Amino acid sequence: MIVQLARAILVTAGALSGFAVSQQIDWTTSTGYSETFVIVIFIILGASIGYVLGGITGREFNTACRAISARLSELDTPALLLGAVGLLVGLLVAFILSSALLRYIERPLWLGFVATALLFILCAYAGVALFMLPARDGTLHFGLGGTTPVDTRPPKLLDTSAIIDGRFADLATAGLLEGPLRVPRFVLMELQTLADSADDGRRARGRRGLDLLTSLSSGSASVQVLEADFPEIPTVDAKLVRLALTSGGTLLTVDHNLTKVARVEGATVVNIHEVADALKPVLLPGDGLRIEITKEGKERDQGVGYLGDGTMVVVAGGASLVGSAVDVSVTTVLQTAGGRMVFAKPVNDE
Repeated sequence: MIVQLARAILVTAGALSGFAVSQQIDWTTSTGYSETFVIVIFIILGASIGYVLGGITGREFNTACRAISARLSELDTPALLLGAVGLLVGLLVAFILSSALLRYIERPLWLGFVATALLFILCAYAGVALFMLPARDGTLHFGLGGTTPVDTRPPKLLDTSAIIDGRFADLATAGLLEGPLRVPRFVLMELQTLADSADDGRRARGRRGLDLLTSLSSGSASVQVLEADFPEIPTVDAKLVRLALTSGGTLLTVDHNLTKVARVEGATVVNIHEVADALKPVLLPGDGLRIEITKEGKERDQGVGYLGDGTMVVVAGGASLVGSAVDVSVTTVLQTAGGRMVFAKPVNDE
């Protein structure tokens, strides 16, 4: 509709311009054609140019309108109201300043017009950006009468590694994560970049994360996109730390290095790996286990099995027991940087 309207306006303007040009010069004398023929030619030429320009202008304007509409639909009502107030304040400031500015720019007229237009644009942009700063930083938390109350609990901010890992959804469903789950827009863009990667492994991880977010549209583990960004900060991890500090939220991750950096800077962090380690059953020397030995170990006559949480159990003398479930007794428990290892021996060897 917008393209057709733009074409109609510019075709009409082009036809009128063509008629006006045909009246400026005595084309009949210079070309030898009749006056009616010249007028028709110029009208057709002007209308054709208007038709082409109308199509280009209409499509560009239509694309811009859709982008603005999509951006506005992502904002909450309080953020839109603040943006409208900022726009009005910016225009008021521009009007006051332009009244004083035009006193000093009387000639040439075009310079005063350009300066005034730029002043209005800059003041309007500055007003909207300034008033919407709380919404951009994620610190805007207030409700409006007649609307659903805003959850004022500190949000849980998901990073890319936590989304791909997926265990946060189980923790939220179990009620172990208080507060709303939020994924910042810049994290979502990083996830989309992974999903579009040429590398098969990266693409699979990115698509897994996007599929999980798509499935979590409702319920206790529902995730919403947070419109927050810090353009002056280049890396996603640094943006997450800044967002956690400014919003008072808790960073949810499985990235060991990000956990260290965030804690050094004073942000609250929950590392899902640490939660999983804390929930593992405590094993002491002498405890009994029943485990299926799945393969041979690196050392001679060793067998290897795994607990339900993925903990490796190395069974001395278990190489001949591969493929069978045996009762074992724990002899040693080692905590390494890569996780916990349990050493055991078959009960009948005691």
